[in-house]
Amino acid sequence: MNKRISLGLALSLVLIGCAITFILTWTVSLNSYNSKIANTEKYEGVYQKLKEMDATVRTNYIGELDNEALENAVLNGYINGIGDLYATYMTADIYHDYQQTNSGVINGAGFEAEKDGSGYLKVTKIYKNSSADINGLKVGDMITEIDSKSLLSMTAEQALKRVSGEVGTKLSMRTVSDGKENSVTLVRQQIDVESVTYKMLKDKIGYIKITSFNAKTPEQFSTALNSLNASEAKAFIFDVRHTDGGLMSAVKPIVNRLIPASAAATAEYTNGVRKTLIETDSEESLKLPAIVLVDNYTSSAAEVFAVALRDEQGAQLVGVQTAGRAVLQSTYEFSDGSALVLTTANIIPSKSERFDGVGLKPDYVTELSSDATYETVSQEADTQLQKAIEILTPKTSGNTETSSADSQ
Repeated sequence: MNKRISLGLALSLVLIGCAITFILTWTVSLNSYNSKIANTEKYEGVYQKLKEMDATVRTNYIGELDNEALENAVLNGYINGIGDLYATYMTADIYHDYQQTNSGVINGAGFEAEKDGSGYLKVTKIYKNSSADINGLKVGDMITEIDSKSLLSMTAEQALKRVSGEVGTKLSMRTVSDGKENSVTLVRQQIDVESVTYKMLKDKIGYIKITSFNAKTPEQFSTALNSLNASEAKAFIFDVRHTDGGLMSAVKPIVNRLIPASAAATAEYTNGVRKTLIETDSEESLKLPAIVLVDNYTSSAAEVFAVALRDEQGAQLVGVQTAGRAVLQSTYEFSDGSALVLTTANIIPSKSERFDGVGLKPDYVTELSSDATYETVSQEADTQLQKAIEILTPKTSGNTETSSADSQ
């Protein structure tokens, strides 16, 4: 038997429901508002304390203050305090250099350097065919003077700013290399960053080395892959050892040449929302045996590249455990040209376990010999490369199947 209710009762129930919804919404909003007010009052206290501290220092400190260095230290102190291992605050000059590096075209004397505990700058990277490369500057060299001024008399930020300059201008430096002091004059120039190199190894094994993932990397990778395919490669080794970070957006067009259509990686944001990070839509894929060389410096975009090939193409990893940086970072630019790089999402592979803070474990764990380094080891003494060749060689004999990733 159907039961009926009067129109008046129905309207009353609706009104009661609306009232309950309003009360709940108002309560949540009020709590959120009160929380924000409390946080605002708390931070006002911090700002007031900082203001008082600054006044005390300026009144009583016997030394001289560098306002720019002080401001940067305060901002970096905030970033250090949030607990984000990969967050970075960049001044306008540093952010400009960062943008150049990601573009694949940089202006400079052909090297990168970082602050050293000694107070000098240590050369960390040399760009091939640059003024630094031609004039014999090496990774590990210490820069002690720039334009006849000792680096001990300036901050690292000031020293790095002196390294920068307009294309065509000269940079004079004093360096210490292998215990010997040298004077060198470099010319600042526009440099196309070579992020991909390649060659054909024995038994028709194609070798492609990716040193960074920047805006030019997909084009350079395509050139390498097309060339090796034209030479009838029967297997591939992709080397991403010592490849740390870069543009995640550069990974997609590269793996799009290698794996079938798939969602190779997903980004999970703080609110629980998930979005596809690396999605391939090409019918083109690599149908040849492949190995990815990795090491403990393989990080971020390079790890996503490696795990995507393992999950979707069946490639095997050779080397040692990777860095374990499976997070997505976003860049926020401020009105003065400075910027903040902040971690905003976790990266989830399509099939493999999450590896942030853990790293990718190779299918074949292989160490370099104790006296070898990635930069100096010869091809014959490169135990990781030789292991990859050993695994692939039996698969190349009689292999007549060609890659569908041919030149277009």
